[in-house]
Amino acid sequence: MNKNPSKGEIWLTNLEPARQGELGKQKRPSIIFQANEANEIIDTVTLIPLSSDTNQYNEIHIFLKPTKANGLTKPSAAVCSHIYTVSKNRLIRKIGILSKQELEIVTRAVVLHLDIELY
Repeated sequence: MNKNPSKGEIWLTNLEPARQGELGKQKRPSIIFQANEANEIIDTVTLIPLSSDTNQYNEIHIFLKPTKANGLTKPSAAVCSHIYTVSKNRLIRKIGILSKQELEIVTRAVVLHLDIELY
C-alpha cells in the first residue's frame, strides 16, 4: 500500500493509544498537513484529526461537510488545535481529499492557533 500521502488528503488513521488530553478513538479520519516533499522522504506524517463533535466549530475547529471528494460520511470538525506527527504505519487508507478552499481555511486556522506571522 502507498504510504506516501499528499497534503490535503483525508486518511483513516489509528491514533490509539491516546494519552490524557489527546483525541482518542481507534480509527478517525485525519487531514494530511505535511509538505509533499517531506511525505516522500520521512517515515512520519503530520496530520490534523477530524471529529464528529458538532458542538465545537469555531475559528480553530473548522466545519467540513461531507462531499463525494472528501469521502466524509457525516459533518466533521478539523481539530486544528490537535496537530500530530505520527508514524505512517498509523495510516489505514485514503478516504478523500479536501478542496483547495477547504485546505486554505484549515491552514488559516493552524496559523491562528500557532500564532504564526506570515510575511
